[in-house]
Amino acid sequence: MRDDDWTAVKPVRGVVEFGKGTIVATDMRNPNLARYGTRNICIGKRGYESYVKPDPDDPMPPGKTWVTYEWPCQLVLKSGFYLSLSDPVTLRAVLATTTRRRPAGIYDGVRTTLHEGVITFAQLYKANPDMRIGYHRRRPIGNEYAGWKVSWRLWIGGDQLVRRAWSTWRDPNDGPGRSASGPPYDVYAEDLRLSDWGKKVHIKPPPAEETVASEEWHQ
Repeated sequence: MRDDDWTAVKPVRGVVEFGKGTIVATDMRNPNLARYGTRNICIGKRGYESYVKPDPDDPMPPGKTWVTYEWPCQLVLKSGFYLSLSDPVTLRAVLATTTRRRPAGIYDGVRTTLHEGVITFAQLYKANPDMRIGYHRRRPIGNEYAGWKVSWRLWIGGDQLVRRAWSTWRDPNDGPGRSASGPPYDVYAEDLRLSDWGKKVHIKPPPAEETVASEEWHQ
């Protein structure tokens, strides 16, 4: 399955591999990261990262083009930061807040129905107790963030597969360097396009001879 994540800057494109109903690997290309863009492969708990062009300020060892590490890979399919489309419990919670449903356009050759609504951080946290928000990774419960909302739209085919997902939300602006006079939150929006459901995909790790462990690279 292909995953085209249309951000406000440049689209992030990738491939997601499923196995026995769960995501087992991802391969994502993000032109907005690092100086020239990155490619990240996740297989299980192992991550691999490559830069589109070498960074002259941080060169890799000769012959190496990939860095590998025990990366906290999140093998999930999300719309934005919080709407997990690959978690059935979260997806059911989102659809339970549907306020409008109507026939919509054709995506990936499939006619879809548009579902849209609004869900609070507290409702998302109830569906997924591992949810955390902001730089400090707070639980959105019993505090000012519980009532913050995510507005969402899902274009779903007759086969019940999501072909497009759009969401907008605000996130706490609580990271390092934030000024006391600055805004308390940032506003985000993301438009995700999904296609080629059911297509056979096999994501492989990069060649071992082209890979260096992160702890060896920056000793």
